[in-house]
Amino acid sequence: MTAIDQGLQRDSAFKLFVHHQTFIRHLLRAYPLRGIDESEVVAIDAGNANLVVADGQGQRLADAVWRLTLADGEIVYLLVECQAAIDPSMPFRMLHAAAGMYLILSQNPPRESGYAVSLVPRVKHLIIYSGKRPWTAVGEVGQAIKVRSLEEERDIPSMECPLLELWRCPDPGGEQNLAVLLGRLQRCDSPEALRAAAEPLKRWPQSESQGALGRAFAVWVSEVLIPDLGVTDAVKSYDLKQVLDMLETESQTWADRMRDEGRREGERKLLLRQAQIRFGEALARSLAARLEGIAEVERLEEIGEWLLVCDSGDALLSRLGPH
Repeated sequence: MTAIDQGLQRDSAFKLFVHHQTFIRHLLRAYPLRGIDESEVVAIDAGNANLVVADGQGQRLADAVWRLTLADGEIVYLLVECQAAIDPSMPFRMLHAAAGMYLILSQNPPRESGYAVSLVPRVKHLIIYSGKRPWTAVGEVGQAIKVRSLEEERDIPSMECPLLELWRCPDPGGEQNLAVLLGRLQRCDSPEALRAAAEPLKRWPQSESQGALGRAFAVWVSEVLIPDLGVTDAVKSYDLKQVLDMLETESQTWADRMRDEGRREGERKLLLRQAQIRFGEALARSLAARLEGIAEVERLEEIGEWLLVCDSGDALLSRLGPH
């Protein structure tokens, strides 16, 4: 398999999805944004994600910017941001991004579609959050500002910060919807579940135009999801077929290893609790260092028997041998 840069960050891996228009259409279909009906979107075109300011320097607006054309000719710009960690400043960042986009549109409106400096297209935005911890940060600009009354402070923007949490988003159904499949993959808690959730990807047409999406799923599964389950030594790959084959052949082995590690960890915790009760905290700390290097459950069970018969902590450590 092809080696993947080990420095690849989670956010970078996820951006591979939101840079593909097919995924954006599936996303809008599965998780509609207020005021946008996917069935009325007749075209999805890539926009410029960078705002060029007066000194010629570029400033990033969002991870992806898309221009949506609706059936009635209206244009909507969609800004997408990918987050793996909670960011309390996100409402202000998205407010800044939306304002930057409106500035661009006011300076260069799409006149061919009937817009002018004084009448520009709508700007929408969406945050896709792949972290496991629930997002508790405020999602409304007005709520994130300490004021006596928002009704009186009319100059404070009231702007919602839409958030799609992959770990907790509803499942609208549809095995052919790639956004739905991505959410299901994210919520898997075992190698067997991950293999089953990835099964529909085998039927996804691997045409040349969809190759980028296949690579995105390959990277996300092999670089992010499998390590998240505790399998850190699995091979990384950009090839979706190879990753799916690996899930098919290796998932049971990984599951067995995880169960064995769970048993080992349980035995270690039990031994340390018993050692602390019988011989004190200092002995338990010394024992913990010894137990880390023991992988055989049977050996740990044997040490548990020694705990019952040894008269002192020193006698127990002596039976364990030199550290």
